[in-house]
Amino acid sequence: MLRKLVIILLIIVINASIAKADRRKYVWTYQTTIVPAEASEMEFYQTTKLNDIDKWEYRFEIEHGLSPKTDFAVYQIFTQTEGSSLKWDASQFRIRHRLVDPGTSYFNPVLYAEYNRKIDLKAQNKFEAKILLGHDYNKVNLSINPVFEFFWAPGDPIYETGLDLGFSYSPNYNFSIGVESTSRQKYVKDADTKYTSYFGPSISYASSAMFYTIGYAVGITDNSDDARLRFIIGIGI
Repeated sequence: MLRKLVIILLIIVINASIAKADRRKYVWTYQTTIVPAEASEMEFYQTTKLNDIDKWEYRFEIEHGLSPKTDFAVYQIFTQTEGSSLKWDASQFRIRHRLVDPGTSYFNPVLYAEYNRKIDLKAQNKFEAKILLGHDYNKVNLSINPVFEFFWAPGDPIYETGLDLGFSYSPNYNFSIGVESTSRQKYVKDADTKYTSYFGPSISYASSAMFYTIGYAVGITDNSDDARLRFIIGIGI
């Protein structure tokens, strides 16, 4: 099934329109860009969690600009563990809303909210909120994402706080190179707090119709995976 989905993705890449995609310079951190009004984009994510037993996650996303300040996205998420078959894991919905017009504020804040529902109804619901902050100075970009995550029903609630940071240099529109860090602190009732953190490089290439971004992050705390690798393809449709 995954092979057929990838083939469909490649066909769309070949026939992609010239509309500019929602360019991603990072794989863990969001910039303050959103999909333009009435425009649409498809993104494919692959994330590999490198550990004693490797895990893979595949995300297929369709996003659409509802207005000059708001966009909406739907994800379908599939997972696979080393030695097991691919399974449909979750559906996810996301909305972003720009608080100010681009260039009128130093950090151009964007509100981000998402809801994740596992296919296994015994698993918890998840809500995630972020504030997307970013600033461009000539060819340099700094992006900052404070994160709050809440898991509930069934079971006791779980809270996570975190921070994603990206810093990149783009000699031109087509190419970008940078570094990222991502961290999460999990709070579980009657359990020790768990802290995970990752750091590593990211590289992105973009044309007028698509972008391709890859990032590698090494785990730097005891609770982290050994490393994580992610690539994202975005196509204007």
